[in-house]
Amino acid sequence: MALPESDNVGIVKPNAARLSLVIAGICLAVFLAGMDQTILATAIPVISVEFDTSADFGWWSNAYLLTLSAFQLFYGKLYSLFPIKHVYLIAIVIFEIGSLVCTTAPTSIALIIGRAIAGLGAARVFSGSVLILTKLIPLAQRAAYLGIMSAAFGLAAIVGPFLGAAILQSSTWRWCFGINLPLGAVTVVLCFFFVHTPVDPSVKSLSLVQKSLQLDIPGTIFMAGSLICLLMALQWGGATYPWSNGRIIALFVVSGVLACAFLATQMTSFVGKARTIPSSLARSRDVWLAGTYAICINGGVYVAVLFLPIWFQDVRGRSPLSSGEMLTPLVAGYVVASIVAGGITSGFKYYNPAMIIGTVLSVAGSALLTTINIRTSTARVVGYQLVFGFGIGFGFGQPSYVVQTLLPAADVPMGVTFITLVQNLSASIFVAVAQSIFQGEMHKRLEPLLPRSPQNSSLLLAALPKILSSMPAEAQATSKGAISDSIIRTFYVALGLSCASIIGALLVKWVPMRDPYKEQNSGSLQSPNTQTDEKLGKTAPNVPGNQTSDSDGVNVEK
Repeated sequence: MALPESDNVGIVKPNAARLSLVIAGICLAVFLAGMDQTILATAIPVISVEFDTSADFGWWSNAYLLTLSAFQLFYGKLYSLFPIKHVYLIAIVIFEIGSLVCTTAPTSIALIIGRAIAGLGAARVFSGSVLILTKLIPLAQRAAYLGIMSAAFGLAAIVGPFLGAAILQSSTWRWCFGINLPLGAVTVVLCFFFVHTPVDPSVKSLSLVQKSLQLDIPGTIFMAGSLICLLMALQWGGATYPWSNGRIIALFVVSGVLACAFLATQMTSFVGKARTIPSSLARSRDVWLAGTYAICINGGVYVAVLFLPIWFQDVRGRSPLSSGEMLTPLVAGYVVASIVAGGITSGFKYYNPAMIIGTVLSVAGSALLTTINIRTSTARVVGYQLVFGFGIGFGFGQPSYVVQTLLPAADVPMGVTFITLVQNLSASIFVAVAQSIFQGEMHKRLEPLLPRSPQNSSLLLAALPKILSSMPAEAQATSKGAISDSIIRTFYVALGLSCASIIGALLVKWVPMRDPYKEQNSGSLQSPNTQTDEKLGKTAPNVPGNQTSDSDGVNVEK
């Protein structure tokens, strides 16, 4: 009887010393990518003053998240066709180049371009780190290591705002990006010498031309173009231009057309193996549910990380360092819950309990955040953030476990990349939505308070301190309250997403994360993930729920 195919095929666990160095290297890489998402949190108000704009808040985050999202699936194909280590190291180098551009940016536009380049490199860092672990750690033990990696990402989120604030007080905001350069060099050295992953023999035998033909270039172009148009429409709509403006409508239309073109390339047969989304992923109900959960649980936290420091500094009058301290409960709750969730998943062998806990806590925490105002006590704000952070931490890593458990081993890289894609895409889209809500609410609330002048509309796009100082003295208190209310309105985005996450949390199947080899060799029953065909000597993944396998070995609901 043939051994069952599993996610453990090709795994050669390194010795303890090398594994420790590998974990250190990828955790440092994840730390850099994570820190780059939050280090701007306390620096945005300062940067906005230097460049005299409040309209680019979202773009400084979104440019990074846009390229982080748009190229995830393309890089997933690269990881499937080329050595993971090589692709991973190139990614870190691109990230470093983007950081250098940001460090030297003379204008807001240059900063946006640098952030886009950095995101292009970071697009491969998190998913590559996960894939390295999948090649070194058996599935049954993987949740604990992934929990450590998620904790490193969360630790970066904690350190980021503090480090950004400390840099602002001792130097310039430019070193918020310059600090990536020496740390990135250490990461490259560790990964170059100590990361060694097995290569699939069937892929190794392909020539460079054959590999290139399997890259879905048209699909990547269509997908990236669709996302760019969508984010531009969300960023400008209701703020720079009315929603009824022809530019906004055209951007939505072009985004939809390009999205349809992308889907068409995935459904037509001529693309063959170049198809970005494998059939096992496209036809799996549970993978799509996991993706939906990842979108909902991840999208709202970036809104809070972006707008809470602005609220602390421009509404409550805190310093950058103090606003970093005030953001600690949110990211600390995420880190602690990530570690706890990894332990729960490893212990129970099911990802579902942590998903449900994450939904409950994130709904409660985001609902509480929508109730704060300019007079809310600091203790309440801290407590509300802590609850929300716990919810995000419990749910963040679970969708990745779902695809690693349910997909065939050959499609796990694309499955992990797909989850990373939707997590980053969710952050990018909903940060743009929140920015549009903030600008729209601020215009509506502040315009009646401004002295009548043709320059009113342009003034409302300036930095918030400049807007407040331009107000008449008797209207400044009211104006600050209006800005506070405009910021709090963005937290309803987090609340809506948290509520929607209940769909994925409750409907994803309960399938244990087990090691089929260990069970078979010990004489026990085979894992529910494996169904062996005695006559044909073949195996196919099997998920409870009356599933069978189509001609391609893909699970399809009966």
